[in-house]
Formats: sequence, structure tokens, C-alpha cells
Amino acid sequence: MKRDHRPYWMHRAWEAFENAWTGHFLAPHFAALGIEPKVVCPWHVEVFGPNITAGDRLHIVANKADPVRLTVWSPQTQAGRIDIGNNVFMAGGTRILAAGEIEIGDDCLIANKATISDCDWHSIHDRVDPAPAWKPVKLQRNVWIGDGAFIGKGVTIGAHSVVGARSVVTRDVDPWTIVAGNPAKVVKRIDPDAPMKTRSDLYADAEGLHRFFDTAYRQALKGNSTPGWLRSRLWPKRGD
Repeated sequence: MKRDHRPYWMHRAWEAFENAWTGHFLAPHFAALGIEPKVVCPWHVEVFGPNITAGDRLHIVANKADPVRLTVWSPQTQAGRIDIGNNVFMAGGTRILAAGEIEIGDDCLIANKATISDCDWHSIHDRVDPAPAWKPVKLQRNVWIGDGAFIGKGVTIGAHSVVGARSVVTRDVDPWTIVAGNPAKVVKRIDPDAPMKTRSDLYADAEGLHRFFDTAYRQALKGNSTPGWLRSRLWPKRGD
């Protein structure tokens, strides 16, 4: 499909359906969930375990092929937790797995198929231990995790840092640093004096942002009709 054939009313109805699904079926699985979550295909998001919290404007884009999983798996005597800050974005395939403690700071970006885990889940000599050792993981503010990256136990990633695609991070990363590779190594320092825009800036004028996207969708879907959408679904032709 080369373009979106939906009429504007259908876009608005679908968005309202996703928001309603999020509120009714997904939100109750969080210990706390802030205002205005935006979840694409919320039926492909799994929130399992206690003490999973997220701040305002959590944005998740999931799909059937790449579900998003937030999992706390720990003994009741050692209840784990996942704390997600404000304005965090997670792409499809994101997995956050906590036996103890994982903290995701405000404005973090987590790309497709990234994994964050505070535990190896089995020890070398005891592979049936119901309570394997864990070490806390922390992503400070405005961290960007690239496609398919893995963040291991005990790692703290400093504010505004970037983890390259497919990287394996097993050691702390300083603020304002770009790392990449397996194991991840420093490849560049980010200039802390250069202007930096974050997702907090994006939402600073929430009403203006809403108007911007609404106008963009109206323009993109202008001229579409319900019969035209049905035709594109049932009798597609070259150019659709």
C-alpha cells in the first residue's frame, strides 16, 4: 500500500478505539499510569507482574510481529519493580525484564527490539535457582537506545547518551556519550553545550501539538472516502 486510504472519520474512530482499549484493558495492569498514554495496538502490549509504573504520556508502538513486554518476575519476598518516567517512547519488540529494579528516566527513547534486563535469570552452576542474582539498571534522562540493543544487569546509562543499534552494554555509560558494539565501547562524546531538544519539549505545548497532528492527518487523508477505502481493501489495484 502506497498511501493511507482511510477517511478522516475512520482515523479518529480507530484512535478513540485504541485509547478506550488502553484505558479498559491495559491500564489496570500497571500499578500506576500517568495521563495521556498513547498506545498503538495496545492488545499487543503485555504488562506482567507487580510494581510496574509509568509516568505521563507514555507512547508505545506495538504490532503483532513485535509485541512490547514489560515483565517483573521475582519471588514475593523480593518484589521487583519497573519505574518508567514521563514522555517515554517504546517501539515494537521492546522487552523490559526485571527481577529486582529497572528505572527508565524521563524522555527516554527505546527502539525496535531492544532488551533491558537486570538479571541473567540463571546462574552458571545453578540453573534452576528460583531467585537468581540481579543488579539494578538505570537509564537516566533522555537516553536513546538503538534497534536491537541489549542492556544488561547493573548498568547505569548517563543522561542524554546514545546506545548504538545491536550493541551489548554490560558496563556503565557516562552522560553525553555514544557507545556501540559488542561489548559496547565509547565512539563519540556529545557536546553538552549544543542545543538539545527532548520529548519534554515536544509536549511543552500539548494543545498545539494536538492541533498540528490533527491538521496533518486532515491534509493527508483529504479526499478519501469510505467507498474508496473499501475498494482499496477488497479490490486493490496498482498504485494503491
